Amino acid sequence: MIRGIFALALAIACQVSDALSVQQRRLTVYISADMEGIAGISSTDDPLGPRFMTREVNAAIAGAFNAGATRVVVNDAHGSHTNLLQDQLDPRVTLIRGSLKPYGMMEGLDSSFSAVLFVGFHAKARSLGGFAAHTGSGIVADLRINGVSVGEGGMNALYAAWYGVPVAFISGDTLAVTQLGALVPGVVGVAVKTGIWDRAVTTMLPDSAQAAIQRGVERALQGALPRPPAVTRPVSVELEYSTAIYAEVAEGIPGVRRQGYSTVRFSTPDYPAAYRMIRILYRHLQP
Repeated sequence: MIRGIFALALAIACQVSDALSVQQRRLTVYISADMEGIAGISSTDDPLGPRFMTREVNAAIAGAFNAGATRVVVNDAHGSHTNLLQDQLDPRVTLIRGSLKPYGMMEGLDSSFSAVLFVGFHAKARSLGGFAAHTGSGIVADLRINGVSVGEGGMNALYAAWYGVPVAFISGDTLAVTQLGALVPGVVGVAVKTGIWDRAVTTMLPDSAQAAIQRGVERALQGALPRPPAVTRPVSVELEYSTAIYAEVAEGIPGVRRQGYSTVRFSTPDYPAAYRMIRILYRHLQP
């Protein structure tokens, strides 16, 4: 009798172990990397920016693999999208590079991924105390998706949510972490710097920031992942520009309507289409 119970318990333990092993084998991680929220820099023109950015991304990669990831994809998502030093990047990853991609900071993400990590993110436009705070580009004053004001972290988290993938981790400046936490409760955040004014920061030193990021990613992926925010259909977008001239040009695009002095509005049946249009309206629009 005792032997039978022991054998049953052993069999159940093995099944649980096998299930956990399968879960670990299927842990696939997507990293979107920006630069403004990287520790140690007070300007994205700093020649040390690409080096520090690469090291923080490597820290996140190490944390992901330590947590059991078997596949990690990194999207270089700042400015030209050609910042990461490939000869110094962890060779276990796949890299997405180059700015002319339809889904920008989230290019390559789909429902096959288990979790998303944000590295080096910053606060949304007009965030008092945010370092280099902006949304997409300097021409945007505010971006509202289904009535909610979001920055790049928010619009990217909603893109991931469309595919059912949670954002598990964010590093960057203090406000970037706080703002994403309001949209994605339970996300693990590591604030590596705090804005003084728009071009000055109080920052962790790079080595300390990288160690904190690695620990944070491990904690995020080994714990319960957050629930992705809801994305309702149709997707309604309002984009408020810093000056009216951009709204005047944007309303010439079919489906885009003027909504006040410097704001335009449009709606789409799905979020990826909304995301593409948002990028056109802030990145490729020329008056």
